[in-house]
Amino acid sequence: RALAASMQLLSALVLHHHSLAHEFVLKDGLQLVVSQRLLASELTRVEVLGAQARDGFPGGGAHVVVDALLVISQLSRLSKEYYPALVRMDLAPDLRALLSCEHAGVRAKACNAVGNLARHSNAFYEAIRQSSLLSALVPLCSDADSACRKFASFAVGNCAFHSDLLYPGLAPAVPRLLRLLDDDDEKTRANAAGAIGNLVRNSGELCAAMLEHGTLQALHRLVDSRRPNPDADAGALARFVADSSVKIALFSLGNLAVHRECREELHASPRRTLELCHALMGLCQRDDMIHTYAQRLLLKLNG
Repeated sequence: RALAASMQLLSALVLHHHSLAHEFVLKDGLQLVVSQRLLASELTRVEVLGAQARDGFPGGGAHVVVDALLVISQLSRLSKEYYPALVRMDLAPDLRALLSCEHAGVRAKACNAVGNLARHSNAFYEAIRQSSLLSALVPLCSDADSACRKFASFAVGNCAFHSDLLYPGLAPAVPRLLRLLDDDDEKTRANAAGAIGNLVRNSGELCAAMLEHGTLQALHRLVDSRRPNPDADAGALARFVADSSVKIALFSLGNLAVHRECREELHASPRRTLELCHALMGLCQRDDMIHTYAQRLLLKLNG
């Protein structure tokens, strides 16, 4: 019970006070997580005497693990200066196990931790590869829990951003990400669209898989299906311009168009792509990101 209360307090301090987060690392706070095995998957099945249900978890070890995951996520999100200390913790095996936890909240927080560990650099890529963590992460893009889907697609995107080292392990995510382009949650759609773009950002290794699964058509459909009619009211246009999934889908189409085989696929139906880009540029102001990314796509097609 004392451990649960302590971790709840520590996570709150680290999350809300950057200076205290720095002190936590300087004073070897991360060693507490290691020595007490606060990321052990077995802890999620332990009942803690007197612990109260919180954030959808039964009173027990699950939210001790969640608090530890919140600390890891926040430190890795704040700055890459904490990466050396986090690397020394050898987090990948525990995270892999937590991705299979029965508690959806634990799975979601573990996905978020993986995504933040891959936010600033590829420092954790080799550990992720060696631990086979991706075999547990990728299926969560199809999880029944909406938060799991959102954070799993975020993690996949960051695992693809800095290099193509993890592309082979991420390849099975492609059809799952495409299904997420129709998700009800805008952030999940945006994460999925961004991950698709990142999976061709560093090489053309997955272009064949992208074409096989109809990625170009799916991204095009996401943008076009949300485009308001020319006579729509100002509110509809404002919502469209603000939709992050539309902007990122356009950007990812531009990433795909860098590669010859994808560009040839787009050229196979040039009128459709050109009409969409010109329609978007006519619909939006020049300083809107949708206008910018539509123009970028046209340039890539002509490149």
